[in-house]
Amino acid sequence: MPFFTNRMNNEIFYTIHSLSQITVWAKFSYFLSYPFTYIIIFLILIWAIFFSQRKMFNFSLIFLSGIFSWIVANILKNIFKINRPFVDLNIISLYPDIGFSFPSEHMAVFVSLAVALYFINKKAGIIFFIIAILIGLSRIVVGVHYPLDILGGLFVGFLIGIIFIKIFKKI
Repeated sequence: MPFFTNRMNNEIFYTIHSLSQITVWAKFSYFLSYPFTYIIIFLILIWAIFFSQRKMFNFSLIFLSGIFSWIVANILKNIFKINRPFVDLNIISLYPDIGFSFPSEHMAVFVSLAVALYFINKKAGIIFFIIAILIGLSRIVVGVHYPLDILGGLFVGFLIGIIFIKIFKKI
């Protein structure tokens, strides 16, 4: 029996997605999934460019980790071609996202940013990892990702973040 079955994936999805029935959670999850993600990325890049000590180093590490994790997640989506939950489970999502589901690009990008930030500043990295987890959970509440999509994105983001840290340690 596999460690994580499709049934388990669906059951966990339904449990977390049920929060979308609570208006406050639905609105908060939508905010975390979409406007907040753009705001936080913008703020991190502004911090790296204008306020961090090693401006070009920090900007490059953050930017490249984020972009490459997004690219890898995109490539994997087109290899695995797993439908989004609202397509397979016939539910109404809070946002009609397009494309395939596995792995979550949001999770991959935000975990890679958390890893990069942890390398730069441990406290900021931990805070950002918590933000990444909240964003990942919000993607399930919104109805656009399964729990395994989030775990896949976490793995991709962590791996890409570590790779870039190893590269940047040599600089």
